[in-house]
Amino acid sequence: MSARASLRETILTEGLEDLIPLPEIAETVKVLQLVDPGSVVTEVSSALISLLQEGLIQVWSGPWPEEPEVLDPAAARNLLLVPEQYEFNSPADLIRRVYYVNVENLRVDQEHT
Repeated sequence: MSARASLRETILTEGLEDLIPLPEIAETVKVLQLVDPGSVVTEVSSALISLLQEGLIQVWSGPWPEEPEVLDPAAARNLLLVPEQYEFNSPADLIRRVYYVNVENLRVDQEHT
């Protein structure tokens, strides 16, 4: 299995558990050494955006510790591109924590949110 396929599989597997904060998946990828440590955020962001575009994940967000809400794909993509969202307690994370979930675990029809 290629490194990219392993990264995607790890993201999808972790996303089966619950809403996963972006910093948590970035740390998991570092610990598992799936990508070069210097490119973790870039690689995770890219993989999450691909999975979002394929409809395999949904992205949620909200102020910590309030309940997050599902985002439309355009808003989700914009937040997935913010490097600070991948670090716990960064200014961006403190304002708005971003999560993802594998749609096999949880899927919310955005027309009803």
